[in-house]
Amino acid sequence: MPMEMIKKCCHNLMSVWQLNKSCRFVDTPSSAKLAGTFSMGSNGYVCAKEIKSVSDSAYIGRQSIYDRKLNVYAYELLYRSEEMSGQAPAEFDGNMATSNVMMNTFFELGLDTIVGNKIAFINLTQDFIDGTIEIPAFKNKVVLEVLENIEPSQKTIDGMISLKQKGFDIALDDFSFEEKMMPLIDYADLIKVDITLLSRSQLEKHVLLIKKEKKIKLLAEKIETKEEFDHCKSLGFDYYQGYFLEKPSIVKGQKMPANKVALLQLLIKLQNPDVEIDELEKLIVNDASLTFKLMRYINSPAFNVDRNITSIKQILMILGLNNLKQWMTLIVISGIDDKPSDLIRISLVRAKMCVKLAETTKQKNSQEYFLLGIFSMLDAMLDQDLETILNSMPLKQELKKALLNYEGIHGSILKCIIAYERGDVKSMRCGKIPKKLLRQFYLASLSWADETVAGFST
Repeated sequence: MPMEMIKKCCHNLMSVWQLNKSCRFVDTPSSAKLAGTFSMGSNGYVCAKEIKSVSDSAYIGRQSIYDRKLNVYAYELLYRSEEMSGQAPAEFDGNMATSNVMMNTFFELGLDTIVGNKIAFINLTQDFIDGTIEIPAFKNKVVLEVLENIEPSQKTIDGMISLKQKGFDIALDDFSFEEKMMPLIDYADLIKVDITLLSRSQLEKHVLLIKKEKKIKLLAEKIETKEEFDHCKSLGFDYYQGYFLEKPSIVKGQKMPANKVALLQLLIKLQNPDVEIDELEKLIVNDASLTFKLMRYINSPAFNVDRNITSIKQILMILGLNNLKQWMTLIVISGIDDKPSDLIRISLVRAKMCVKLAETTKQKNSQEYFLLGIFSMLDAMLDQDLETILNSMPLKQELKKALLNYEGIHGSILKCIIAYERGDVKSMRCGKIPKKLLRQFYLASLSWADETVAGFST
């Protein structure tokens, strides 16, 4: 991106902050390093001083948006900060939040770092819609959300038309189906419906009406259960958002399928602290799929091995017993073929973050924390009660208590990560670890998890 365009974007985005009045723009060879480090100068440029306090405490996260096959279609980008904690929506500066997301996403962090090859959904306030604040031109990667509190005025309509002419797709967020809001539909590409705000009959009525009269995509958000997902899917929604994937779909009296029983038995053996190397080697050799995946990973660039590995004994020598067990656990879980890959991705992000937080706080046996993250989604993967699963596994009591009730240091770390993942600032109790470091850990874990999941699918 040309430097002059960066200056212009930064000028517009940063104009919403009341910041330093005596800064000057400092040119830099890498535009990726610019954002999140600026403040507004009296000469219309920006510099790297006053914004630091906002950027360092900011949470930048994402929430998955799924298609009808539960593949990830896009991510909604989320912004939270300590300053927002306890604030009512009317007190919160939406321009500041949107600007912070854009600055951090487009420049400092890089859009690909957060969403990979997926689309990014970003909330817009009135100033962004009507052009008071300009939007960086990443139109092919971004869907712009018009918030529910935006007045459906001619100014808003003109702004939406202008954004569409520039090539952006427009979504109406938390659409209420009130009469005064209906004119906006003609200028939108997608409608997001908060299913918690409507009864089943109201939801059915509005969806049927929209599907009959308009050629527009529908997204159901705040879906918390599989039953809600199934209902929305039956109504013809195109996309789905919520934490429903993270909850097990337990049918009373239904036995676990044979393939998952075998998987659980393998996991139990892997977690046995007394397992012998010969027994582990036999487990791998007897499972052709496990052997193939393990060989492929150890010979991939990620391990930077200077020779071709052809035997399990060689892998053991390179990884060591504990690392081998960790990777085998990961590969075994990735083999669950009736669950969306995003479940594996979430588990991996948690696992990697658990290790990073454990190492940062100087906890012993950081590899235990990897299992903590992986097993935090085990109930959703196996569709079984988590306590029942854990009772069958030879895990330390500290890990079991952490997974079930967030007890102990293990539980505190896991609770911190899940709170960060969901943008729950009030529950984000992570000791003395700076928010900036948490954000770095989260983004690094996202990148690693995305690469690992991609490796599983090849």
